[in-house]
Amino acid sequence: MRKKRGSAVLEFTLAGIPAIFLWISIAQMALGMWRYHVLEYAVKVTNAYVAVHGSGCNTPNTCQKQIKDAAEVFKQTAVGVPAADVTVTFTVLKPDHVTASETAVTCRLTDCLTDTTRWPPSGWWDPGYDTRVHANYTNAAFFKLFSPAAVAVGDYTFPAESQQMILF
Repeated sequence: MRKKRGSAVLEFTLAGIPAIFLWISIAQMALGMWRYHVLEYAVKVTNAYVAVHGSGCNTPNTCQKQIKDAAEVFKQTAVGVPAADVTVTFTVLKPDHVTASETAVTCRLTDCLTDTTRWPPSGWWDPGYDTRVHANYTNAAFFKLFSPAAVAVGDYTFPAESQQMILF
């Protein structure tokens, strides 16, 4: 009986701590995959919102939109993705699907929520032009907390992009 004394502590050290590490890793990976999926969906919905507010929203209609309106749609759709960690780029392409406008707007989502730039911009908002929304979400690595400063585990970035023709 005396030879087994302390074996529970040793067994937990050898098996329990790696098991806890594994469970935390699985949970972090699942959270990252979920945030990536939500980011992709938010980009798609935001671009669809922008695509239906082109030149047809000028006269006689008054449904012109600004970056802050599209950013609000993005924020409401991207549930669980921290707005401070998302960078969004709004671009418009000519009907050749290659030439981009000079007025592409890139901002952190928190800053986009106050941007009053009209989007799509005048002259680039006709049906047939393409609108593109690109977003990058920087996910902080959980295990960076346990890494020494000299050998820090880096953050990783999830990109998402949607391109759609302006409809009206």
